[in-house]
Amino acid sequence: MNWGWTKNDLTSLAESLAAVLLEEWGGPRSPLALKYINETIIPDLVHCFCNNADLLTNSTFAEIVQWKLKNQFANPSAVVVDLARDLLLPAQSIIKRPQITDPKEPWRRIFRLWIGGESLPNIAERMGYPLDYLDLLVLRLKKLKAFMVNSRASLLECQRNTELREFGFEQLSFLYQFQTGVVGEPLYKERLILEQVIWDLGMPLLVPDLVNLLEIIHTHEGKLDEESLIAAMSETAGMRANLFSCVIDGLISIHYIQKNKAGKLALSEKSAQTIAGFLLPKLGEQLKRAVSIQDLELAQGILLNQNEAVLIRLIDWTLQELEQKQALEVLNSVYQKVSRRVDIYLIKVFANIPQAFDLLMKCLGDNDSLIRARACEALGQIGNKSAVSSLIPLLRDPVVGVREMAVQALGEMGDVLAMNELLRVAEDYGESINVRERARGAVRKIKTLSGEGLSS
Repeated sequence: MNWGWTKNDLTSLAESLAAVLLEEWGGPRSPLALKYINETIIPDLVHCFCNNADLLTNSTFAEIVQWKLKNQFANPSAVVVDLARDLLLPAQSIIKRPQITDPKEPWRRIFRLWIGGESLPNIAERMGYPLDYLDLLVLRLKKLKAFMVNSRASLLECQRNTELREFGFEQLSFLYQFQTGVVGEPLYKERLILEQVIWDLGMPLLVPDLVNLLEIIHTHEGKLDEESLIAAMSETAGMRANLFSCVIDGLISIHYIQKNKAGKLALSEKSAQTIAGFLLPKLGEQLKRAVSIQDLELAQGILLNQNEAVLIRLIDWTLQELEQKQALEVLNSVYQKVSRRVDIYLIKVFANIPQAFDLLMKCLGDNDSLIRARACEALGQIGNKSAVSSLIPLLRDPVVGVREMAVQALGEMGDVLAMNELLRVAEDYGESINVRERARGAVRKIKTLSGEGLSS
């Protein structure tokens, strides 16, 4: 969040922190030590305090500052509690912001960023938190997750575990709530991501408002300009036009929505992936109705009208919710009509539909080597041995990735007709190591499946 610091705020804070370290605490005075304090420690603390301006009286944030002083700046354990308190006092008087005292708030901010795909080093840099503190948090979450997977434990049962109890009740209860939300609460991750977007914008916006805005952009992708979208949002959400103008500008600045050369708006990849979960129930119902009345053209139109990231989620839904024959008919109608990325994803999906065999066989002759490779992989998963005679020629494909997948597919099918060619590949030292190793593995698998390997 942009707190709008003035230059005087930052200068005053830096001077106050220097006074605490060098005068109140009698810090070292050697030139090298002073250089480290003034050029590393104080700028780092200013960055941390300014980016957590509403947590300066928060007990968890105080612990994080203690971690910084001990692990990052090598202060003795015996002094870090008092030193952290003395450093926070001038910051509280200079940076006057309403304070959040809930001890779980710093963890919420960390995990909001983490669930949105930020790496721990990036979070550490952005928030000013010690990286080893973040590493410990994620490690503890993994320990809790492993315990809950094995026992489906309640929070009370987790507290009874000696190792988990060492986290402290506040942190354990937060991690427990986070993990149960991720596992069992629909759209939990997506809501956290949108909360972070709102935080980054620094505007009085609710998640449903942002969902509504992104849904309108998706529905009219590449058709609405900023003025039209503001008008639509003002009518739909009943909120001020000037607020949404700021929100849209902010979303563009953080690359959450995009504006083309004609000034029309579209979702970014990240926003489309996030909003997809909110759109699926409605889109799924539309698709079901189209299938129920056997209107393939309508079903195709629904799929083709989506942003690619949303379409991929809808493809998954189609496979899960429709009968395989219906799913194949619907998905086949958009194959080679959107993009190479979607086509490659569809081939991966077709591997779960045995009726897609004929379509996948045609893909073996595609000019795109990645399409050929994925088709080989999918046919191997389906396991129909009728493909063997078409796969064998691909062992001589000019692209190594295709040869690898052809070898793998032939091994999965276990047909002895492929044995001689696979032996040739395995012994061809002009071939890549990966292809040769896969060929040897395929030969062993065929021998095992045919019973030949049992007698040796």
